[in-house]
Amino acid sequence: MAIIEWNQSYSVQNSELDEQHKKLVELINLLHDQMKMGKGRENLNRVLTQLEEYTTTHFSCEEQWMERAGFSGLESHRKEHESLTRQVKDLIEQHRAGKISLSLEVMLFLKDWLINHIQKSDKQYVSALNSL
Repeated sequence: MAIIEWNQSYSVQNSELDEQHKKLVELINLLHDQMKMGKGRENLNRVLTQLEEYTTTHFSCEEQWMERAGFSGLESHRKEHESLTRQVKDLIEQHRAGKISLSLEVMLFLKDWLINHIQKSDKQYVSALNSL
C-alpha cells in the first residue's frame, strides 16, 4: 500500500510541475515499499539518491517557472527549497552513515514534507503561473 496517494487536491494546475510532483510521490512510495520489504541498505541508498537528485531538479524547474511568471514570493520559496534540500540531504547522510534507519517516522516526515510543501507553499504560485 502506498504511503501517499496522488489526488487532484495536490495539483498546481501546471502539467509539467504536476508530473514532477507525481514522480516525487512515486519515489517516496518506492522508498516506503523497499523499507517495508526489508530491502538492504544499498537498495535504500539508491532510492534515496534518486529522491535527492530528482528533488533538486524539480526545485530548479519550479523556480524557473516562478521567475518567468514574475511570482513575488520567489525568494522566500527559494529559501524554503534550500531548507528542505538540506533536511533531505542530512537525512540521507545520516542513513548512509548508519546513524538512522528508515522507519515509519522517517517515511512520515518525507510524506508530510512533500504534501505540506505542495499544499501550502506551491499553491501560492498557481495564480501567477496561470497568468502566463
